[in-house]
Amino acid sequence: MLTQSQVKEMFDYREDGKLIRKFSSGRCGKAGSVVGCYNSKNLGTRDCRYISTKIHGKGWRVHRLIFLYHHGYVPEQIDHINRDCTDNRIENLRPADASLNAINRKLFSNSTSGARGVSWHKHQQRWFVYVDVNKKRKNIGYFNDLELAELVANEARDKYHSNSFQI
Repeated sequence: MLTQSQVKEMFDYREDGKLIRKFSSGRCGKAGSVVGCYNSKNLGTRDCRYISTKIHGKGWRVHRLIFLYHHGYVPEQIDHINRDCTDNRIENLRPADASLNAINRKLFSNSTSGARGVSWHKHQQRWFVYVDVNKKRKNIGYFNDLELAELVANEARDKYHSNSFQI
């Protein structure tokens, strides 16, 4: 397992969220160069391109190295607070679990409402509001007005997830 001291021996951190190599390694890693590149395998349905590198033959996402560099450990998951997975500034990274990461994800492209936690219910012919709590969906209610449904969804998220955003 990689340690904080090993990462600090290999790289310097810049305030713009980049790691800089201290030593040349391999054929593409020259001393003074920015660490990492976009890997097409990282493209998923969320269209997020994480910056990756290899250390001793093991693939690493650069945001995980930056977190380790600053905090000395790597949490289960790391959340990009501003939802930009290329913005690896330490102030944009926070420890997370699957629930927090899901709360902070971008809207899916097939969203019917354009609002998080609100979808169109065909049978009711109204907007359906829900919030996911501890991997279970909690039904909040049905609304005729989209703006009201979005407001209720925001309040429900605040109520059920208020502690999730504390580090």
